[in-house]
Amino acid sequence: MPALSFHAPLLRAIAEALHLPPVTKLAKGAGVRAIYRVTISYYDGRACNSVATLIAGIGAPRLEVAYQKALGENPLIKIIDADAFTHLEKALLHAKFDHMPDQPNLPDYNSVDLWMIERAAGTFTRSVIVAPASAADYAQAAIIAAVRDYLPEALREIS
Repeated sequence: MPALSFHAPLLRAIAEALHLPPVTKLAKGAGVRAIYRVTISYYDGRACNSVATLIAGIGAPRLEVAYQKALGENPLIKIIDADAFTHLEKALLHAKFDHMPDQPNLPDYNSVDLWMIERAAGTFTRSVIVAPASAADYAQAAIIAAVRDYLPEALREIS
């Protein structure tokens, strides 16, 4: 079985352990325009695995970041600047996120940090798994940069 087959269940299990609803369910909520989620697995345990969920709809975009084994697993909530949100959406669109495959040749999950970036709107969902330390493909590097530049709160490490 290829290593890739183990990455998605590992990353989805983080959100499940935090009792977070799947992005597909969130996207069907009243007034929700789009959901973005960044799940991070730290292979070496230097920080708590995290799930950052960005909810865009009526009002300002809201980011909820939950950490495994920290803060009572209660999410930190932050309102996201509308310009940053617009730039994030444009960067993901420009990188063709909705048609992007997972990063090829992903290293084993216990040797590198992994991110799963998800987008959901209505009944549409897409997820892409990347290893930020080794993403060489332009498009995957572009989505990593977009998250770092426009959603840095999603990447905050807590030990």
